[in-house]
Amino acid sequence: MLRRFRYRFDNAMARGTPAMIGVIAAAMLALALLNALTLLVLAPDLVRKEGGASVLWRSALRVLNPPGMLQRDYVLSVGVAYRVVSTVITIIGILLLSTLIGVLGAGIQRKLAKLRKGRSVVVESDHTVILGWSEQIHMIISELVEANRNQKYACVTVLAPKDKAQMDDAIRERVGATASTRVVCRTGDPTRISDINLVNPKEARSILVLPPEHDDADISVIKSLLAVTSGVLSEASHEGRAVPHVVTSIADDHNLPAALIAGGAHTHVVSAQCFIARLLVQTSLQSGLSIVYTGLLEFDGDEIYMSAQPQLAGQTFGEAVYTFRTSTVIGIRRLDGQILLNPPAGTAILRTDQIVAISQDDDTVVPTDEVPTITFEAIVTDEASDPQPERVLLLGWNARTPEAVKQLAQLAPEGSRLDIVADVPDLDDRVERLRRGLPQIELGVLAADPAHRVVLEEVDLSAYQHVMVVGDAGAVDKAATDSRTLMTLLHLRDLAVQHGHGFSVVTEMADDRNRTLAQAAHADDFILSDNLLSLRMAQTSENPELNRLFQELFDPEGCQIRLRPAQEYVQPHATVSFYTVVEAALRRDQIAIGYRLARHAQRRPDYGIVVNPDKAALLSLTGGDKVIVLDGRR
Repeated sequence: MLRRFRYRFDNAMARGTPAMIGVIAAAMLALALLNALTLLVLAPDLVRKEGGASVLWRSALRVLNPPGMLQRDYVLSVGVAYRVVSTVITIIGILLLSTLIGVLGAGIQRKLAKLRKGRSVVVESDHTVILGWSEQIHMIISELVEANRNQKYACVTVLAPKDKAQMDDAIRERVGATASTRVVCRTGDPTRISDINLVNPKEARSILVLPPEHDDADISVIKSLLAVTSGVLSEASHEGRAVPHVVTSIADDHNLPAALIAGGAHTHVVSAQCFIARLLVQTSLQSGLSIVYTGLLEFDGDEIYMSAQPQLAGQTFGEAVYTFRTSTVIGIRRLDGQILLNPPAGTAILRTDQIVAISQDDDTVVPTDEVPTITFEAIVTDEASDPQPERVLLLGWNARTPEAVKQLAQLAPEGSRLDIVADVPDLDDRVERLRRGLPQIELGVLAADPAHRVVLEEVDLSAYQHVMVVGDAGAVDKAATDSRTLMTLLHLRDLAVQHGHGFSVVTEMADDRNRTLAQAAHADDFILSDNLLSLRMAQTSENPELNRLFQELFDPEGCQIRLRPAQEYVQPHATVSFYTVVEAALRRDQIAIGYRLARHAQRRPDYGIVVNPDKAALLSLTGGDKVIVLDGRR
């Protein structure tokens, strides 16, 4: 019986602090009852006359406050036996009370340790959930903080397989003040349903799944999507809740179909390989384009909004373009979700349509009654010259290079040539496979290390209009990759100065902290791949409709943003309003969304680029300036 009692006692104590408190409370209650019976037997008449209830209360106080009751017993005229028994019971009470205090203290410490581990359930609603951890998280949280500045109570919850204190410190160091947005971190596996439930995803507004920084990143993303779909989305659907939309990215384009199946209809998957490759090629052909895209993708500045404007019903799209002075109308969203970018000017606007516009905020898309001032005599009516074949030099090779070559073959003028210089195994075979599938562009190859100056000196740099420098996008050591890229840039610039070459240089940087070094190396433009991908994911998490719009913008067969010479639109040095530039672009079936001043091309932070200017403001464009237009239709 004793062994069985000890066994059950051990099991009860092993259940944690509540069970231990219950055992101690039971022992104190038993001691109080024993003390009451002893007092009734040994106490003097003065105490006995108080009754059983009073004696029981006195016994309970003796257990809870042993020193005070012991002192009172010695004041009363009681016998020796009474004092001896009360003293023994008091000592036992002191032991039990001190044990209770220790148990409570240990329980509080364990609770605090559990909180520090980040394993408690988050009770939030209409919040943003981030599953996973990578360098992208700092940019995404910063953008979400900026997007939530007009909200009083916003929350972002993070679930990642990292220590909660480390995550809190990293966010505090890299993101800084989060204004009205609270960032709550929890430790867990983003591929396990039980851990995902810690951040209450069923009541979330959106869920972002970040790819981890290892070779099997796509597999981890797909497993997280399966966990979210089978757990969170199915439960929310069965309970009649609004199902949160899911946003993620896939590194390898071949894994895109599997990710779409795993995520289901509520998931928006961005192909990082296609996205960055397209942006790299477009920027290489048009220097400054990455600054335009960055400005549109950031929440701090002018962004793309969809706004209902029923008062425009009956107007044409061409008329609506002039209706907004401080916003730039670029398309129409139909009631069925169809997005028409740069539709024909005669397209009728329906009452159920939404206007797609670039504006400072969603509440600044406001029409005006102002009559636009257009200087028609300053508009250039000559046809734009046909683009001439170009030669492009690609230095380096990574997983995105084949996609970049395909994009260049679609975007470059007919007869263009691309030469590739890289130090990778089987380079000739890789290029040959690309050459067979892309007969419209001529491909050349040189197997050598482009970071070596001798290799660059052997290349005829004077024959190229554009140079792209890429590093190993999948490398773990991003600092080493960027260091080789910077070395290549320095050699290119030195050779350009020595021999008077006029090519433009576009490079991809892996780490945002190397941006200043790239500027010091005089890169004409640079792509911060992780940052731009993070910006697009943050925008999609706030408005999933934008994902379809971004797909249109980055599709070579759809609408594209171009930087065209200003002299194709207005007379050089003529002082005109931007309304005049808009009119000149509409005559070419384009939408003017901004301009770039050549004299400010090296001035930070905008490098001479102005997007969504005040259309009534006067400006004078010279021969080296550019007009930023939305060209093409879908």
